Parts: sequence; structure tokens; C-alpha cells
Amino acid sequence: MNGKIVEFKDSNGNAYPTYLSHPKGGRGPGVVVGLDIHGLRPLYHGIADHFADQGYLVAVPDYFFDVERGEGDSFRTTMKFPTMLEVTKSTMAALKAMPDCNGKIGVTGFCAGGNTAFLSVARFGADAATSYYGTRLHTLLDEVGNIKQPLILHIAEHDQTYPDEERDKILEAVKKNPAITAHVYKAPHGFASSSIDVDAQALAHKRTFELFDTLK
Repeated sequence: MNGKIVEFKDSNGNAYPTYLSHPKGGRGPGVVVGLDIHGLRPLYHGIADHFADQGYLVAVPDYFFDVERGEGDSFRTTMKFPTMLEVTKSTMAALKAMPDCNGKIGVTGFCAGGNTAFLSVARFGADAATSYYGTRLHTLLDEVGNIKQPLILHIAEHDQTYPDEERDKILEAVKKNPAITAHVYKAPHGFASSSIDVDAQALAHKRTFELFDTLK
């Protein structure tokens, strides 16, 4: 573990723990990483450190800080989406103000975090974003027209969190916006985080790093 847990605050003054990993090379774009429904844990420390090794200042905020775990020892049934968005936005601002950040902000996220990544470019002015198998993308398609900065969608071919018909709706909707690129992987939901498919993970991360490197 190269980073450490620090405390950030949202715009209402609520403190939340955040895993912060500094960039290899000393300074770079800020990257906010959105968690899946199982929360902040060593898996995400490793993800953050891997991203930091690429030259980014990385923060993984615990946007489940104000709820208890629920069904399946996860936050799926207890998470507060407005809190997740507020924490994402506040973390973007906190990173941007840090000396190790060059002033550019990328946002990425896995599972539930794929939704916050999507909305970071639609609503919060992120300079770039990548969404790994976001579970609510099919419910957010009215936001597609608001996206002006580059967004990559990493989509599992058959994602168990929504039917294939919803996947097709996502792919059709984002075709209308040249800022959005969608890639479909023959791999399961979680292929780059909790249910690793080595080849799909490597390809998706390569595409993510190529995009975020443009912020350097």
C-alpha cells in the first residue's frame, strides 16, 4: 500500500475517509476512483496505487461513509446516490487544489462508481472520465447530450446487473455523442476489479490510461 487514508470534507462539512495515492513522478492529473457496492477495501488501495504508478494523483473516496452495510454485506440496498455524487464532486475539487495536481481532473469508477464517473462529465466538469460497467447507465441516458469532454464506457457484453436490451439502448444512445466511446468486452461484470478477466482488464486500463495521459 503506497497511499494512505486521509480525511476530506464535502460541501456541507461532512468528513469522509479517502484513500489517497500520490503520482509517480511527483505531479500529474487528479483521478477520482468510484467504488463498487462492496466499499473501500484493499482491492481499491491496489487500484489507486496502480493508477498512481501511471503518474496520476488518485483519490478513492468512501461515499458510503454515512450508511450501514445491508443485504449481502454490501451497500447495494443502502447507498444514497445523492451522497455519492456530492462526495465525488467534492473530491474532484479537493484534488484540483492539491500541489501534486496539475489542475486537470479525470474520474473513473467500477460498478456503482461507473455511474458517478458518467455523471462527472455530464454534470461536474471533469476533463475526462472512464466508466467500468456502470450499473445505472441505462437510466441516465437523458444526460448523454450534456457530455462535452471525453468519456469511455467499458461495458461487459452480458452484464448481470441489467438485461442485454438495456445494453443495446446504451450503445445506441451514446452513438449520438462523439465525445463518448463505448467498448464491449467478452467478460463478466467486474472484469477489471472484483471478477478479474486479465485480458479484458489490461485492454480497458490501456484505453483508460491513454485517455487520462492526455491530461498530463
